[in-house]
Amino acid sequence: MGSAPARPHLLAPVSARALPRRAVARGLAALLVLAGLICASWSGAALRTAPIWWDPDGVGAGTDWHYRVPVTLPATSTVNSTGKVDIDFAALMTQLGISGTFDVNSVRVVRPGGTLATVQEYTDRVYAGATDTAGNNRGEVRWIVQDAGAATYQVYFDVTQNGTKPANPQVPINGNFEKGAVGTQLPAGWATAAKTNAAYDLQITGNESPTITSDGIRPSTNSGPLFSPTVTDGSPLTGAQAYILGARTNNEPTNGGVSQADATILTRTITVPASNPGNLTLRWRVEGWDSDTNNVTTFDHLQVEVVGSTTTDIVGPLTNAYTTYPFAPAFGANDITNTRAGYGSYNTFDMTTGGTHRNGMTVANHSQPWWTRTFSLAPYAGQTITLRFSTTHMEEFKSWFHIDDVEWSVVTGTLGAAQAFGAVVTNPVGSFGPGTPLPVSLRVDARPTAATNPVTADIYNATGTLVASAIKLYNDGTHGDAVAGDAIWSNDGSDSANPTYAVPLGTPSSTGWTVRGFARDATTSTILASANGLAHRNALPTPLVMANYWNIDETTFNVVSGSVSVTKISSVISDPVNGTANPKAIPGAVMEYCILITNTGATALSNVVATDNLPANFTYGAATIRSGTGCATAATVEDDNSAGADETDPYGASVAGSTLTGNAASLGVSGVFALTFRGTVN
Repeated sequence: MGSAPARPHLLAPVSARALPRRAVARGLAALLVLAGLICASWSGAALRTAPIWWDPDGVGAGTDWHYRVPVTLPATSTVNSTGKVDIDFAALMTQLGISGTFDVNSVRVVRPGGTLATVQEYTDRVYAGATDTAGNNRGEVRWIVQDAGAATYQVYFDVTQNGTKPANPQVPINGNFEKGAVGTQLPAGWATAAKTNAAYDLQITGNESPTITSDGIRPSTNSGPLFSPTVTDGSPLTGAQAYILGARTNNEPTNGGVSQADATILTRTITVPASNPGNLTLRWRVEGWDSDTNNVTTFDHLQVEVVGSTTTDIVGPLTNAYTTYPFAPAFGANDITNTRAGYGSYNTFDMTTGGTHRNGMTVANHSQPWWTRTFSLAPYAGQTITLRFSTTHMEEFKSWFHIDDVEWSVVTGTLGAAQAFGAVVTNPVGSFGPGTPLPVSLRVDARPTAATNPVTADIYNATGTLVASAIKLYNDGTHGDAVAGDAIWSNDGSDSANPTYAVPLGTPSSTGWTVRGFARDATTSTILASANGLAHRNALPTPLVMANYWNIDETTFNVVSGSVSVTKISSVISDPVNGTANPKAIPGAVMEYCILITNTGATALSNVVATDNLPANFTYGAATIRSGTGCATAATVEDDNSAGADETDPYGASVAGSTLTGNAASLGVSGVFALTFRGTVN
């Protein structure tokens, strides 16, 4: 091989935007090779999926919930228990750092497996066992337990700014009669309600204080205005509503004073837990002018029964416990007098007209207290029972009863810290070369509802410096997300008005680059304006990072600069003086060149492009360009003009004017491709 003339100057005029993934190559000749990196390993952050976020109609569609709070029941809870927890949603919103209007319809109890509890309710007017002000963003949540043991349920809720929610479609427990309008005879969740006379009262009642006058005739032997109008207490024990049954509105005799058993009836069906059945607790109030006695069922009274494998009277004349569980407004079978208890005066219980107790009770004359009966359900463990309320009336004096706060087998849950909808960065992952536009994607487990740019991303380099901010992600099916309106928000760099970030050419290899994605709802932050739409993690700092906010997520990726070696070999084929015998590189000599491009790095490359501009003192030999995996195995290219190479050419070798080009779609570790060509020295 003879000495070569001055080597041609080799340039790389390819635009930096022309190729999707590139890295700077270095070699023996001044050849610029542009190459993209094929992804290798990756590091990602975990989606909040413990348990999976509940979404009844699919992610990104229909109605989406944005917040939840875990409630853990004690280990003693069993299937068919009544789960109970008081929740101050205003306090939870403060924990999350969000402001908005709490959506009273949004509360849902979700089982550990991600399905709705079949029987559940939220009562706005009851909190901590007492009546609470409506609209103050707190209340009582109850549900029938379907998962035994120390199970963690999730109570989902939202604000109206994120879209109003429909009323809860699940069957309520409604032991406090808060579900349903005043006047409703059969409350939701109860089994039957019937009365023998339309004049009887049998319906949900509100907070009231009606004035009632009895129509009975007071015995002439008594003295005092016993039948003057009486202001009665019609208020519920807790909340805004209770239930009334009996004869308060009208009690005119219609049947000659014959006793009517089961004049009003209200029932509900209860499934008692097979283990740890707990207690049945009910509250009632007695009002009126009539009376009854133990083991007598002809006058006005309330009877409450538990009907299962056996029937147990827990309130009523058969219980023989009037002093503890009064079942009529008065105790006695005769008119009240100065010396005996009996009927004829409003709520005298066991007192005479002079106010003397005859049976040991201590309630004041004409008082209107609520009474409580707690009954062990152990004899009915594992049974489906009927709780039956009924009244009997003589239709001479008015008597009626209020019922409220009926509950059974209650287990109280422990409230955790509020959480918000999950998000996870799904791209970029792996390694990317300098010059590569970074495709960014974020999976969001609820529909972001911010008015503008609800999902964005920031990019930080290996030193933690912010290099790109507020990259807008799309959910339209055209920017890297395959389906419009689904869970994926993406930006693949195809939108020139909102490009994604490209690692600058020449950036050295480095690890720990970060993509931070933000999924924002429609709320305003109470912490700082830059956090609008983000849900804060309770008691943590406020910088906008994944550790401090629920709907932020991060992932890391690496930058790897391609390592490519370039070798250019020349040889003299012939010259005008010596021919092919020991030819020299003199004018008129035919030269052959081979350019070898080798991947000397630790990662595969994609789209490796090599260009060589031929100098003026060299005339290219027509149809001599070849490409292949080595100098000796390069294949002849038949079409070497600007239109490109023949299909037999494995590396797209071509010559356009004075520019020679070759392109390897991929080049594995230690992979090599070669370009050879001939020409004449001028």
